[in-house]
Amino acid sequence: MLHRVPAPVRSVVELVLTVAIAIAIAVVAQAYVVKPYKVPSESMENTLMPGDRVLVDRVTLRFRDPQRGEIVVFHPPSCPPAASEDDVCDTPIVSKRTGVSDQTYIKRVIGLPGETLFSRQGHVWVIPAGGGTAHELQEPYTKGPTSILGRIHVPADMYFMMGDNRGDSSDSRRWGPEPRSDMIGIARFRYWPLSRIGPL
Repeated sequence: MLHRVPAPVRSVVELVLTVAIAIAIAVVAQAYVVKPYKVPSESMENTLMPGDRVLVDRVTLRFRDPQRGEIVVFHPPSCPPAASEDDVCDTPIVSKRTGVSDQTYIKRVIGLPGETLFSRQGHVWVIPAGGGTAHELQEPYTKGPTSILGRIHVPADMYFMMGDNRGDSSDSRRWGPEPRSDMIGIARFRYWPLSRIGPL
């Protein structure tokens, strides 16, 4: 039937269909496969700088749990509006949470479910889940010493998240461990600026 349509009109129809299909593929890809994000703050310096743009893998976490050291995008927990201006919890007390914030954060996975964390001389130490000997985390990516951590136990299905710029990061030290269910995906690749393009 389309062959009966005049060539100029047919070309327009084909262009519109092509664009529509391309948009549909892009929407589906962002929802389920990969999504671009812009880094909003200094909290991940010097790994990620403000304004950096990254691609986030939304597939991997459907098949396995996050691993220590991975950079993850997620929604932090929400507390009553009076708790903070951005609706993100300003207390690590899980019972104060009322849901999930609309804010999107990007941080590094530091503590895994069941582990106990503490700081010593500006460094993070970990006691394995189930007990055992504490060991210091080797973190060559950090900027500045870790601020003091009390003894923190990470509950099941939760993760302790921290920014690489330890002196200027709103993270699990503020609002407690992050639920596995509120994680969006793993940051895999920086595509902007071009001078620092590459895998993370």
